Amino acid sequence: MRRTFVLASFLTCSTAFTAQAADISSWSFGSDGTITWADVEELRKTIFETFDADGDGALSNEEYTAFDKARAEAAGKDASSLLLRAVSGLGRENTDLNLDGSVTRSEMETALRSWFERVDGDKDGVITKGEY
Repeated sequence: MRRTFVLASFLTCSTAFTAQAADISSWSFGSDGTITWADVEELRKTIFETFDADGDGALSNEEYTAFDKARAEAAGKDASSLLLRAVSGLGRENTDLNLDGSVTRSEMETALRSWFERVDGDKDGVITKGEY
């Protein structure tokens, strides 16, 4: 019983911390108006550091719901083209590739790679403002 209470308290604190850290509107992404694959990789790492509360390498249903909420709130604060696309573009239907209810780092990388290749219209490995 005591062990369950300690674990529940830890998870509650972790979730509260994640919610506070989830203000993604302040995240910087790309430099000088361009986005490279290295920027996207850094974004993926930041997503998992912020939202993978239990540290298991996958975003559970609850963790992904927090990520969904954070993207929607960020788009509400700053309706930039990139943030608005991130709301739907990173939805579970695009990232949970095996439909098991969680999104692994590998699934997220595959989804982001697909997005990057689709948006990089001239295929030069750099996404510029005219492309997004």
